[in-house]
Amino acid sequence: MIRLIKIKILPYVIYILYRIYMMTVRYSEPAMPKEIKKSKKYIVAHFHQDELVLVKTRINSSFFVMTSTSTDGEMMTRFLSLLGYHCVRGSSTRGGSKALVEMIHTLKTSNYNAVLAVDGPRGPIYKVKKGALILAKQTGFPILPVGVEVSRAFHINSSWNKVIVPKPFSKVTIKFGDIIKVSANSSEDKIEEAAQKLETTLSELKGL
Repeated sequence: MIRLIKIKILPYVIYILYRIYMMTVRYSEPAMPKEIKKSKKYIVAHFHQDELVLVKTRINSSFFVMTSTSTDGEMMTRFLSLLGYHCVRGSSTRGGSKALVEMIHTLKTSNYNAVLAVDGPRGPIYKVKKGALILAKQTGFPILPVGVEVSRAFHINSSWNKVIVPKPFSKVTIKFGDIIKVSANSSEDKIEEAAQKLETTLSELKGL
């Protein structure tokens, strides 16, 4: 019964509450980098902590996200689908390789882009995993690091990612880092180097 409620009812409740709640939050986002505007093909990379803040910025746009195969992942998938996102099920622990292959194929054969929480789904917090870098290598898409600055926020410290939720009538400032590219012939060392660069960039955007 609990699972049924989670996947059949809660996504709609969360969707309605989220849309109403986020109407009270003001967003400020800089212009897209010229290279991104020109190619219109890119991968948004962010820390998992910022996920709920960033969801609003890509509603009803051509973005694919990766969600976990758990019951909570199913709930999140349905919620994001209501917001206009396209979801691929998988994680670093279950179904990750299959989901990554599916996302690579989708990005290569469609007009979709991707957005990834690079330290998910279970952390450690602020530690970049290689999924986004592999995706960039296989598709040729540049990675756009994205961070947020929230004037007033709730911090859910009981979760591993210490989720940020903007307080009503707060202001969210979106920040872009320098674009990161991973060439098709990149070695494992180069991918590791790019992952470290992405981690440093995202940490700087958050002021860590």
